[in-house]
Amino acid sequence: MLVVVRHGQAEGNTAHRFIGWSEVPLDDVGRRQATLVAERLATVGVERIVSSPIRRALETARPLADMLGLEPVEDPGVKEIGNGDWTGLLPQEIEARWPDIWHRYVTGTDVDRPGGERWADVRCRVRASLEALAADAIPTAVFTHGGPIILAAEWALGLELPGNIFRGPLAAPANTSITTIEGGKLISYADAGHLDSLTRLEIPYRSVP
Repeated sequence: MLVVVRHGQAEGNTAHRFIGWSEVPLDDVGRRQATLVAERLATVGVERIVSSPIRRALETARPLADMLGLEPVEDPGVKEIGNGDWTGLLPQEIEARWPDIWHRYVTGTDVDRPGGERWADVRCRVRASLEALAADAIPTAVFTHGGPIILAAEWALGLELPGNIFRGPLAAPANTSITTIEGGKLISYADAGHLDSLTRLEIPYRSVP
């Protein structure tokens, strides 16, 4: 069993800033979300915790790690997409500086982010990590990011989404939502039932990225 968790709300998320590999911390809401998801997962039989090495994912993993007495194993294969020169920018700032690339991106193309990655690059490393984790059958919580979670669901469904994955059929997962994969099959996607009215951020279906 793999329970794949998006990190808690971090500084820049509500503005849809392209924080990428930036080491921004969780905000107050994100820390509360991390506690709530830990309380939910503490009794489901997790025996291993794996996390993206980026700060906001590790901070989200910490409450569950402390409850279970486990130390998170960092896996760069499940970290966020490398945004390159887009890192830290707002959508309108990217559009102003790279109008042609931005137009292709928002209309569904998997573009090369200047100095960064494409979703195709992320797909390769996410799938390699998930296949390795699934192979040894240890119940594992994986703390990661929105794009890698869509790619995890894609893998479990036996699909390959074309172009910009945020323009495909899978909605953007909410902060600390849980996606469950068992036996290589998708059991649930982006379940945020543990969140309350103070910690639930509704994400528009076609949000950027």
